[in-house]
Amino acid sequence: MKNIRRVLKAREMGFCLGVRRAVGSLEEAVACQEDSVYTLGPIIHNPQVIRDFSDRGVIIAEDPQDIPRGATVVIRAHGVPAKIMDELKARDAVVKNGTCPKVISSHKTIRKYNQLGYHIIIVGDANHGEIKGLAGYASSPYLVSTPEDARKISLKGKTLVISQTTIKQEEFDRICDILKENTDFLKIINNICSATKDRQESLLELCSKVDACLIIGGRNSANTKRLYMTARETGVPTWHIESVDEIPSEIGEYETIGISAGASTPDSVIAMVEQTLLG
Repeated sequence: MKNIRRVLKAREMGFCLGVRRAVGSLEEAVACQEDSVYTLGPIIHNPQVIRDFSDRGVIIAEDPQDIPRGATVVIRAHGVPAKIMDELKARDAVVKNGTCPKVISSHKTIRKYNQLGYHIIIVGDANHGEIKGLAGYASSPYLVSTPEDARKISLKGKTLVISQTTIKQEEFDRICDILKENTDFLKIINNICSATKDRQESLLELCSKVDACLIIGGRNSANTKRLYMTARETGVPTWHIESVDEIPSEIGEYETIGISAGASTPDSVIAMVEQTLLG
């Protein structure tokens, strides 16, 4: 990295509280169990973490029916629908709930307002694990990913709109403004995690000080993708990488490099990227 003189890191990045909780739950389960431990879907969206647990015997299942009766199952940070929890209990599974506390709060809110007869609108990436879990706590939820989706909705009666925990505040605000025009009564629950907002703000601060930027995190990590988009929007040359193997050769053309990372990126991966850049 011939021209690199400095590497600056965002003041907020890497594992968030919810991710640490989920990974910690799985660590405890692996340490205590002689038999295989299962997760429903990947515990978090990070390939290095998933590979490490796989090497230690953790099995990823996509359906409760794929898990042997009585097995230990760790619920991932994104949570699962209520019916999945019921299915696991019916199979006598030993369930360790690694769901992010913020997501659990959203589950309770959606269930409450669904029982009160509200229409439920969930704003976020419709294909994301968290959204699929949230949707399982409402009868017939509306999933909104874009302003265009919001414009298609027109509802009579009381409506609740709630955010995915990892979307950008500006995205949620824009969609809520559209929904206000097409609903009789709209109750807005902003459940965006403060860690998401802090990471976005610290990234903008970082981009003002660097010549180029690396965003570290899984390709399927929604919050990592949003960090990448935010950095690109500043005009700073930016790359999204998962590991040191993906550091682009052209990064060596810049003197000051910024590093930020998604909420599922381990400290060890961040440290390896920093060390490689500094040579």
